[in-house]
Amino acid sequence: MKRVEQADALLDDVIRACGQGVADHAPEEAREFFREFLPIPRHLRALDPHVRLIIGDKGAGKTQLFKALKFPEGRRLLARIAASRGHGTLPLERSSWIVGFETTGSLFPASDLIDAYARGRGAEELRLLWLGLLAHVLVQDGRLDGSSLPDEVGQVLQRAAYDLDTLARAVGGARSQGVLFEALDELDRQLMQEDRYVFIVYDDLDRVSPGKWSVIQVALQGLIQLWAIYSRRWQRIRCKIFLRRDLYERAALRGPDIAKIAWHPADLFWSPGDIYRLLFKRLLNVSEGMKQYLSRAKLQEEEDEFLGWIPAVQDEKAFSSAVKHMFGEYMGTDPRKGLTLRWIPNHLKDGHDRIFPRSALRLIEEAANSEKRSPRAERPNLIHYTSLRVGLDRVSEFRVNELAQEEFPWIRLVQKAFDEAPPRVPAERREMVRALQINWSPEGHRPPDIEPDALLDYLVELGIASTRTDGRVDVGDLYLKGLHLKRKGGVARPKT
Repeated sequence: MKRVEQADALLDDVIRACGQGVADHAPEEAREFFREFLPIPRHLRALDPHVRLIIGDKGAGKTQLFKALKFPEGRRLLARIAASRGHGTLPLERSSWIVGFETTGSLFPASDLIDAYARGRGAEELRLLWLGLLAHVLVQDGRLDGSSLPDEVGQVLQRAAYDLDTLARAVGGARSQGVLFEALDELDRQLMQEDRYVFIVYDDLDRVSPGKWSVIQVALQGLIQLWAIYSRRWQRIRCKIFLRRDLYERAALRGPDIAKIAWHPADLFWSPGDIYRLLFKRLLNVSEGMKQYLSRAKLQEEEDEFLGWIPAVQDEKAFSSAVKHMFGEYMGTDPRKGLTLRWIPNHLKDGHDRIFPRSALRLIEEAANSEKRSPRAERPNLIHYTSLRVGLDRVSEFRVNELAQEEFPWIRLVQKAFDEAPPRVPAERREMVRALQINWSPEGHRPPDIEPDALLDYLVELGIASTRTDGRVDVGDLYLKGLHLKRKGGVARPKT
C-alpha cells in the first residue's frame, strides 16, 4: 500500500511539473519562472543586436523566451551561458528592453480594437499606427519626453492607447512627424554616444486580430515595413520581433527592404536532447521525492543559481537510463514496437520533423493522468507504455483544439471534412484533395487558400501534413487523432 501511495505522489509531481508548461500560465515571479524555463542553444542568438526576428512554430517556446528576456535575470542568464560557449553577446548593462506589443495585461490595444482599425486599411496606414505605438511605449518608459512634443502629439502619447484613430493621426501629420523623428533621432544619437541599445520587443502578433487572416497580414506588413524602413536610420533603437513561422513566411515578407531585418533570423527549434533536458529539469525541481526517484536512474545533474537543478547531459542517448527507469525500455513487451527513448520524440514530430516542448510536456502530463486512473506500470517504472499511447491521443486532440481556438479557427471545418470522409493515411493526394472539398460560404474564418489543392499545400506548409517521396500525403500522430484520421499499425491502446 505504501508503494502505491508513493507512486501516486510521484505521478502528482509529474502532473504538476509538466502541467505548468503552457506559456500563458507561466509564473510572473522570476525565481519560479526560471525553475521551469530551460535556455537552449537556439535561444542565445536572441541577444545578438543584429538579430531582429525570432521565428518559431506554435508551442516552440517563443513566448517563454520573450518572458525570460523581460526579466533582467533572464538576460544575464542567457548572456552568461552564451559567454561560456564562446558566443559573442551584448553587454546587458548597456541595453534596455521595452515591450512594444503583447496581449498580456492591458498596456496595449485589445485585438478587437486593432481588428476594427485595420479593416479596409493598407500596410502604409498600419505603419503609422505602429509608429504611434513605438512612440507611445518610449514615452511611457521615459525614453522620450512627451511634454517636449507638440500638444497634439505629446498628450496622445501619454494616454493609454485605446483611440487608435487619434493615435495614428497624431503621428501622421507632417509637422508632428518632423518633431517626433527629431526626438527619435536624438534618442538614437544619445544611445550611440553612451554605447547603449534600446530593444523594442514584440510578441503575440498572431493575435492582433481574432482570427481574420487579412487583418493579421496587413498589421504585420505595417510593422515589418516600419522597421525595414528605419533599420538603417536608427543604429541603437532596434526591434526584436517574435513571429510564428507561417506568418513570417506568408504575411510578413513583403517589400524590397525586408532583407534589412529578415537577414539571418533566430530560428527556434528543439532537438530530442533539448526536449528530454527540459522534461527532466522540471522533474528534478518539482520535489525532493522526485529528485530521489530520478537519482536511482543515475541521471547526471548540476545546480544553477537561477535555473535550479539541470541535467548535466544534453545528448538524447544520455537520457536512455532515465527514460528506461521512468517509462520502461520498450513501447511494448519486446523491442518490436521500438525503444521508448526514440518513440516519444518521433511521435511528437510535425510534418517538418520539428518537436514542440509544449506538446512533449503535455504528453507526459496526460500519460501520468492515465496511469493514475488505470495503474499498469511495474516498479521501478512510473508510467506504462500504454499510458504514453493514451497521452499521445490526448496531445493530438489538445493540439488541434488549441489551433482551432486561437490561430486557426477554420481547422474545425477541416476536422469535420475528414470526419465525414476520412482517408486512411498515408493517402494518395487525390484522396486528401477530395476530402477537402469544403463549403466555406457560411464560415467567417478562412485559411489564406480555400481551393482544396492549395489548402492541402498550406496544411503541408504548416507541418500538419507532409508529402512522402512517393507523392502520398501523411499526417503524423501529433495531428492524427485530433483531425479524426487513422493509420494502420502502431502501439496498441489499452482496453477500457
